[in-house]
Amino acid sequence: MSDESHETTADNADGQRSHKRKPDLDTVYTINPDGSRNVLQVADVRGRWTVRKYFFYYFLIAVYVAAPWITVGGHPMVLVDIPARAAYLMGATFTNQDFHLFFFVLIGAGIGLFVATSLFGRVWCGFACPQTVFMEGVFRPIERLLEGDRIARLKRSKHGGGGAGGALRKAAKHAAYIFLSWNFAVAFMCYFIPTRTMATLVPFFGGHVTALAWCLFWTALLYFDYSWFREQTCLIICPYGRLQATLVDYDTIIIGYDKKRGEPRHHGVDTGGDCIDCRRCVDVCPTGIDIRNGLQMECIGCTNCIDACDEIMDKIAKPRGLVRFDSSRGFETGKSRLLRPRFFLYGAIIAVLATLFVMRATSREEFQVTVMRSQGLPFTIENGTIRNLYTLHLQNKTDRTRVFKVTPATGALADHVGVEYIIPQDRFEIPALGDRRLAAFVSMPMTSFVESQPFAFTITDSTGGISQDIKVTFLGP
Repeated sequence: MSDESHETTADNADGQRSHKRKPDLDTVYTINPDGSRNVLQVADVRGRWTVRKYFFYYFLIAVYVAAPWITVGGHPMVLVDIPARAAYLMGATFTNQDFHLFFFVLIGAGIGLFVATSLFGRVWCGFACPQTVFMEGVFRPIERLLEGDRIARLKRSKHGGGGAGGALRKAAKHAAYIFLSWNFAVAFMCYFIPTRTMATLVPFFGGHVTALAWCLFWTALLYFDYSWFREQTCLIICPYGRLQATLVDYDTIIIGYDKKRGEPRHHGVDTGGDCIDCRRCVDVCPTGIDIRNGLQMECIGCTNCIDACDEIMDKIAKPRGLVRFDSSRGFETGKSRLLRPRFFLYGAIIAVLATLFVMRATSREEFQVTVMRSQGLPFTIENGTIRNLYTLHLQNKTDRTRVFKVTPATGALADHVGVEYIIPQDRFEIPALGDRRLAAFVSMPMTSFVESQPFAFTITDSTGGISQDIKVTFLGP
């Protein structure tokens, strides 16, 4: 890893214009030609889009931290209880038997991302992606607070780190990063361990080695990501930037540079285009690109360049919008078309998936019964009587204790003489989200048996009065 002295954007350590390498379309700017890391020192920016972003950032962080603490229907608003193979979401209870519903959620979220990208480009990355939310909303502001602005950080790096004062600043920054990473990791674990349980475990996790290990793992991962890896997560790990080429089109609203208005670039105000080549848009970019080169995989749609350029335009008395949200068609012709066929296609798919999800979620059975194959022979013959053993597995899918009763279904094997049902315990209780196995014997004289016959057991939830008929087959020689 190279240090900050390899920073090669607009200013050197003395605040003067640098003539070193510039961002281009052929290389990744955060990687130096020798393969070392080119650490970015991102400049601060203010403006209307920055205010909007921070509103979203802190709202999402508040939801992230608070959601496990909010109770709905006596349970956390969001909780995935892995040991119990259950989940709670907005007052609804789901078991492992409902996992197929996750398919609708996952596909719906994917299609929703397609819709957002086809309309507004990488708006997800710039405003809602956790990587951006925590990096730009929490960790980078702390860095600026403790180590100063971009120029101060570059000067300190140029002069060997700034001595004891610089080392103290860095130590304070990394201590804050570790503290925040630990707390965000604990908040994440609250989605899997009830918050009131977590409150008794933190900070020493007495006797709960697994919970401690996971908290340490997520702390280390978050600290590594936000203290060093940073934009490389978006450039190397996340596939979304590569997918955008297939999702955006000529009418997608993206962040772009108006070449017609900005070119030719000139350092003067009264000659050339409106772009004075100040490279302020480069200095504020968290992935180190030059938006004037066009739409690039590295662009995360953070809007920093828009606010930075607008600020410069205000200073030189030029209209805002040299860098702005617009479509490729808009930059070329001045006209945009937001609604188009793919939008309606994606919308129809989402509507179908949402309808299927609601139908499946609202029609879920409160308990589920499966017939399990018994060990050994499928039937036995003793003293001229055929006997079948059935093992019924009952699962209570509600968050309340239920009492169940098992009886032969009405008319079960009614055409056969001498049929006998033996259910050792036909009435029993199953706790919330619990399950139980029940044995049932059915016997029939061989003289009554002709061929294998289907019949059913009736399982009744005596609490709710709901019944299910479970079909089985009586087997014989």
